[in-house]
Amino acid sequence: MTRFFRSAETEPFARGLTFGRTHAARIAATLSGYRTMWEGLRPGHDPVPAGRAALAAAEAYAPHLAAEMRGMAEGAGLDPALIGALNARTEILAELKAPLRGECSAVLAIPDLDRPPVAVQTWDWFCRFRDTWLVWEIPLEDGTTTRTLTEYGIVGKAGVNSRGIGLLFTILHHARDGEGIGLPVHVAARAALDLGQSLQDAAQRLAAAPVSASSSLNLCCWQKGQALAMTVELHPGGPSFVLADAEGLLVHTNHFLAPEPAAEDTGPRANPDTLLRRDLLLRRLKGGVTGPEQVLGAMNCHLGDDGALCGHPLPGDNADQYATLATIRLDLAEGQIHVHDGGPCTCDWHKAA
Repeated sequence: MTRFFRSAETEPFARGLTFGRTHAARIAATLSGYRTMWEGLRPGHDPVPAGRAALAAAEAYAPHLAAEMRGMAEGAGLDPALIGALNARTEILAELKAPLRGECSAVLAIPDLDRPPVAVQTWDWFCRFRDTWLVWEIPLEDGTTTRTLTEYGIVGKAGVNSRGIGLLFTILHHARDGEGIGLPVHVAARAALDLGQSLQDAAQRLAAAPVSASSSLNLCCWQKGQALAMTVELHPGGPSFVLADAEGLLVHTNHFLAPEPAAEDTGPRANPDTLLRRDLLLRRLKGGVTGPEQVLGAMNCHLGDDGALCGHPLPGDNADQYATLATIRLDLAEGQIHVHDGGPCTCDWHKAA
């Protein structure tokens, strides 16, 4: 199947329209997968009100993305509210109190201030969505480019822009998640890449996001021959910020690192594997990171079965099990995202580069 799509249009509605027409069947399949999940949590669930709320929040925060979503809906022949709901899939799952476990492990490393950052993550999610993602290259009206790994119908996730800013993405869980539908975290991530002129600017934009679900958005940049990294932990009542340690290492799994939101973190109690995954990465990368191959080697670990750094489904019905669907590396110097279809254990990093 196609894992890459390059848009030609810079005008947001037109870009969304073409994307929707080109990928109508894939968008419908992605939406169907989430509707099945939502129905399983609340029979008869209607995603339209949540989708309308998400579109309204996107319109206020990043109007160009609301226009892109409306174009996508028209191109795919769907009610715009359903594209809004798809982009708010994390917020709807939080509102429905879905018993989600942690997913994704992200590593940012600044080997030296005068070398580009190392940025690698796994994307772990339900096996039913194994074939519903792609890398999307998006030309913008100012002449720059955003490249993101995302799901069909969702505007963005992890990615990089041609201005030297990158973003890795992991889900978090806060006691106040799900109180209504706020700005989708996926919209916030894409907006940071599209609009952020520097790491500080991107972080400020994320800090202003009125979210109703939590995620860590791990920013890095390579500009003017200097490297920086910072995590923005989005949560209701937030945000919070986390910096790299003394070795230039910033590791985020699925629990809060800032003290204030950590007091209301519901993730570790339900899924303590998030603590183990982060501890394993910190131990394996102790002494400093020199390149992405080192991080990939640290992530090639199956301890913990379905809660491992490199996750595979257990025997049985795989649809609702977790697995590492993709492994992601950002190249800040070139403004590129490299994605391996599968986990670290099957990734030939030299070919991916």
